[in-house]
This record gives sequence, C-alpha cells and structure tokens, in this order.
Amino acid sequence: MQFNTDKFCFNSIVRVFKSTVHLCLKVSVVALTLCVSNIASAQDTDEHLQTIDVVADVPETGEVLHDEFTGSHQRISQTRLDRRDVSLAEIVAQEAGVQSRQSGGFGTFSSITVRAATAAQTGVYLDGILLNSGGNAVFDLSLLDLLHADSVDIYRGATPVQLGTGSIGGAINVLSPSARDNATTRALFGFGSFNTQQAQILHSANYSEWDITGAFSLQQSDNDYAFIDSNGTPLNTNDDTRQLRNNAGATRLSSLAKAGVQWSENSRSDFLFQATSRELGIPEVRNNADNQAALDSDNVRLQVSYIQNQIGNWNSRHSIFLHNDNELFDDRLSQIGLGAQFLDTENSTTGVISFWEHIGDFATTSLHAELRQESQDANNLLEGQFDYFVERNAVNATVQSVLYFLDDKLLVTPALQLQSNDDDYRRITRQDRDERSNREFSPKLGLRYDYSESTRFRANIGRFYREPSFDELFAVRGLFSGNSDLQAEEGINADIGLQWQAGPRFKLDASLFTSSRDELIATVFDARGVGRTINIGRARIIGLELGSHWNINNRLSLKTSLTLQDARALRDFDALDEKQLPGEAQQAFYFQLSHQADDLRLFLEGDGTWNRFYDQANVLPARNRWIQNVGAEWKSGKWSLQGTLNNLTDRNIEDFNGLPRPGRSFSVSISTQL
Repeated sequence: MQFNTDKFCFNSIVRVFKSTVHLCLKVSVVALTLCVSNIASAQDTDEHLQTIDVVADVPETGEVLHDEFTGSHQRISQTRLDRRDVSLAEIVAQEAGVQSRQSGGFGTFSSITVRAATAAQTGVYLDGILLNSGGNAVFDLSLLDLLHADSVDIYRGATPVQLGTGSIGGAINVLSPSARDNATTRALFGFGSFNTQQAQILHSANYSEWDITGAFSLQQSDNDYAFIDSNGTPLNTNDDTRQLRNNAGATRLSSLAKAGVQWSENSRSDFLFQATSRELGIPEVRNNADNQAALDSDNVRLQVSYIQNQIGNWNSRHSIFLHNDNELFDDRLSQIGLGAQFLDTENSTTGVISFWEHIGDFATTSLHAELRQESQDANNLLEGQFDYFVERNAVNATVQSVLYFLDDKLLVTPALQLQSNDDDYRRITRQDRDERSNREFSPKLGLRYDYSESTRFRANIGRFYREPSFDELFAVRGLFSGNSDLQAEEGINADIGLQWQAGPRFKLDASLFTSSRDELIATVFDARGVGRTINIGRARIIGLELGSHWNINNRLSLKTSLTLQDARALRDFDALDEKQLPGEAQQAFYFQLSHQADDLRLFLEGDGTWNRFYDQANVLPARNRWIQNVGAEWKSGKWSLQGTLNNLTDRNIEDFNGLPRPGRSFSVSISTQL
C-alpha cells in the first residue's frame, strides 16, 4: 500500500479534530547467588551507578499512594522509556508477569496481558482514566506514542482504588509528561530498517502558576521485512519461500497538549488533549502482492480534572473525560475478510469521576465513583449491509479503608466494588432491538506487613468481573463475528508476595499468584478460519513471578524478570479439558546487562517465551522465542545518539498465527535539548 504523506497529514488533522527456560533459571540463580555475596561488600556508589527505581510518593489527590497499596507494583521510569527501537507494549512486557503480542512491525496492533489474563481482562489507563471501553475491550497500545509516557505503573492482580474499576489481570497506568517536575525542550530524529523514519519534539515549561507541555510525533515504516512463507503447508518445508511482507506499511501522527494551573495550595486543575491518527495496511495471510485492505484509525482523548483539598476533613478530585475512537476498515475487494466490507466504526466514551479521601489517625477512607456512557456506531458503507448502534450506561463505585496497626507496620485494606451496566442495542436496517442489564458486587481484601525498612510482605484476594464488549457481542468485521448471547466473565484472584531491597545495589520482588475464572470469553475458529466469540467455561491459573535489579558494581548492572505460570482451561470436553489457555507462554524470561562508561552506555538484552499455543486444543504450538538485542547510547552535553541492533538471530516470531513479526533490524536516533 502506498502512502501519500501530505494527504495523510492533512486528512489526519482534519479527522483528528473531527472526531530457553532452564538457562533462564540458571542465569537467575547465578545472578542471585553472586548478588548475595556481593552485597556484603557494597560500597558507596558514584556517578556511574544506575539508580534502582524507588517510588517516592508525593502524589496529588486521586493519584495512587503506593505507601498505602498492598498489591504488586512496579514503575517503569522515563529513563527506560527513552527508547525508539521498541514499542510501549514491549517495554511493559519486560516486567515479570506481563506478556505482549504484536501482529507485525511498527504501528501494528499490540496488546499486553497480565498473569495469563486476556488483553480484554487487563486495564490500560492514561493518567488514571481507563482507556478500555465497551467498544474497545482490548486497548491497542500501538496507538500510544512513547513520547506521551513519562512513566508507567504496573499493578498485577489487585488494582488501586484510585483507578476505580479493577480488571481480572491487573492494570497498566501510563502517566503523561508534566512540566511540574522537568521543564525542557527536546527534539529527536531517527531512522531504521524497512524505511522506518521518525521525527519528534516535546516542549514543557512553567509560567507562574501554570505548567504547559506539548508534544508532536510523526513516524512511518514500510514494514517490508523478509519472512518465510509456508505457502499454507507448515508441515511441508519443500514449498517454503522467502518473501518480503506486502501491504504492511504504517504511518502514525500523534500529538499531546497538557496544561495545569495551581489555583491555590489546596486547589489545582489539569487539562489533557491527546490525539493519534494512523494509516495501516493489512497483510493477507498468503501475502498477496495485490492486497489493498487497510485500517485507518483516529483517536482523541480529552481529560479535565479539578482537585479541591481540605473540604472539612476530606480531599477530593473530580474528572470529566471524552474518548473518541474512529476506525475505517476497507476491504471492498474482499481480500482478507468475510466478503466485501467497508466499515466505519465510531466508539465514544464520556464520563465523570469523583474521588474522595479522608486521612485519619488510624485509617484512610476512600470513595471512588464513576459514571460512563459508552457507545458504538457501526456503519457498513456498502449497500445491502446492516448497521447497528449500541449504547452502555455504566456505574462503577468503590469504597475502601486502609487500616493501620502495629505502629503503621501492618496495613489492612478491605474494599467493596459495585459495577452496574445497562446495554441498549439497535440493528438499524433490520429494525430490531435488544437490551441487557447486570449488577455485580465484588469484595476485595489486602494485607501488607513492613517487617523492616528493606523487607515487605503482602497478600491480596478479590473478586473481579468483566462485561462483554460491543465487538464481542455484536460486531461483524473481517474474519470475525460477535455473539449476543455471551455471559460476563468473572474471577477470583489471590497472591502473596515479598519485596526485599539491600541498599542501593539490589532489589528483589517475588510473587506467588493464583486465579480461578469462569465464563471466559474466547474466539473460536471454524474450518473456514472464521472466528466467533463464545464462553468457554472455567480456568485455573497458578504462577510465580521474580523480578530483580542488581548494580553489580559502579558501572555494571543487571535487570531480570522471570515468569512461570500454568494456565489451564477446565472444560467438560476431554479434548479441551486441562489444556493451556491459548496465547499465554508458560515461561517467560527477560534480562538486560548494562555497562556505563563515562558518556557511553552499552547494553545486551534477551527476551524469551516458551511453551505457548495458538488454539484451545493445544495442537498448534507457537514457536519458542529467544531474541537478543544490543545497543549503545552516547551522551555529550545536550546531544544524545542511540543505536540498536534487534533480533540478532533474525527469527520471525508469530505472536498471532500467520502474522510474522520482523527479523533482524537496526534503529538509529539522535536527540538534543533545545
């Protein structure tokens, strides 16, 4: 697919404003053993020693206070996000318990999962406001530019009360850049394999009581990487050919505008406008060179919040938001889907959030209430096809107390959540109508004990619930059709964990987790390759997470994360009973070894997943992944030069069956402080 950049930019602006596991275990054990022997002799660090991320919470009202959170949490700092060779989803998946999937190269659909939950069961937030919706149960992380992320908080299993609706897997909260902490102007230019190009600029400044941030990014890639085409016969290698990927190009334009004003010591307002426009070619399974199918996306997010503290004994934060996502799926030539389609889908979410907290001597009480109106308007622009409109009114309310015992060393956090949903579905051309309603109460309980300044124990248990999305219920698009008879998913999560930190050199986080889930929603495919959503029954998940960061000496550091999980479906059919849930690897391991020498930093990283299946019956195993990347970053004054060589062994991994990702590639970027 050929892109006209000038036309794209103009139309985009118009549209935007319009709407190997054993080895891994050995490495971990060796690293831990060496670490313990090294900690005793640790000396004061100098300027080359990488600082271990420690969350020093001084949050605004309504932001998560991690000193009162009993669940598993990690923060990805801006330093780690300052890369342009990988996606946001890939960086998040470097943490234990998190896995990512991507359908191709730059700009293609990418999602994350936590603790073997599906992507629909994992909440993605922007500055504390949920991006998943009734129209988009799975949020596509490729629509969030790394330039728009100052840090990312990962919550596994339990979700903080400040984020409201808790998901079965957990939550990913992307925090946008702010001029409150760092006023700067920087520009970046980059290029890489497959005609990948990017240009970005970010400016943040303070003006009296105002702080302003603006960011703009334009990126594109042809994504014409080489891969092995099995010609539809994966068991017969004689007819395999090496080809270049056709119709896979992507162009993405994104912008961010943010302003905050401190009215007084106890009141503040924040405004955020974030927009993304993307043109994406959709490759055909047989890699047809004549394929012209495309997906154009325009996304706008407007969020406004107001903080008012010391209303009596209460602090409060109130937010309103509007999220609008428009997709134009063009397969008029019937090259990849269920007949000819030219589908215009608009998903809109508006809402109001009110958060209140009372900080007492022996307890902190929090109230979170959210009203959301979500809608999906699907119109097939070809004559003779049906259109539909569906609307959901949702109420989510949570009350939580943080109780302090033993001189604040022991925290107990009971919580109760209400989720209420009312759907109204209308199929316009057939003049039929359907309604559905549901109410669910979900209790939760968390414990945390600070044994010492360096050792902390935690435990959590809770019930979670997810209503099916509009797509899962009603959509007909490509090789997929919905099912209006779906039941809501639900589950119970439990975990215990340990966090241990030995001075500035070593930090370890470990968790044992389990989950029991029912009425799981999955897409099954018939002999024609046509998918349909169904409830597949129950599942049982147990697992272990280990994450560590070790400053070996003043120049050398090692970060590792390891996930071992057993996620099995519990079905009445012998052929599917006790099978691994599709898409989730049983073992995942990541490491990054980094060496800092004056102005030059070198790193080697490995990312692996093992034992994963594409299907429910576990007869289609996915290829194990073990990818190595090397990179270098040189900084001098206001200038920075970064270069990486990814996927050294040139392996085309398929996160989704039949959709290969790029092999070996390079990326170069240069940035400067203006």
